[in-house]
Amino acid sequence: MSTATDILRSIEQRAERAIAQELHQMIQQVLGLRSALVLDDRAHADALLLKLDRLIDDQVVRPINASTMPPMPPLPGLDELLPPSPCDYEVRFFDRDYGDLEEVTVVESFPLAVQVAADRHKADPNDLTEAGWADGRGRLTVRSHHGTVLLRIEAIEKPMPVVQAHVARACQALENGEPAPAEQLFTALRQVA
Repeated sequence: MSTATDILRSIEQRAERAIAQELHQMIQQVLGLRSALVLDDRAHADALLLKLDRLIDDQVVRPINASTMPPMPPLPGLDELLPPSPCDYEVRFFDRDYGDLEEVTVVESFPLAVQVAADRHKADPNDLTEAGWADGRGRLTVRSHHGTVLLRIEAIEKPMPVVQAHVARACQALENGEPAPAEQLFTALRQVA
């Protein structure tokens, strides 16, 4: 016949691999044995009850209280997640007969550039289209059957000019109803040329 110590050790060994329901049954077994145990075995039983309780707590999922959670680190911005892409696309239209540049339109995206080109271009079944996508940039060229470029869509880098102080003052004056400083900007350029 097994002694109380052997029974407690057996429960303790099985507890490491037990699920929460089995752990509850083991707690009931230990509580049932506890009243009949001698002092040393009762201390072992109390320690085992604490261990079984901790093992149950480890398996139980509890809701998280948002007020006790540390704040989440900020998420990276879209600029950090998305590959760099040009801000604008330039659509150039050329004369079908002579290849002269007729019009340039700047739009905000490649799909919009293609839409503008499709709306404006007079398609010919013999036209050849070359399209591609590389480094996050789209490009499209339409040529006549003679090889003349009819339209071209290319990514452009948006130049970021710095507004000089005298230009800003002239624009401010114009907003206030005084056109002379703005007019002087361009008459001074003509005189230099």
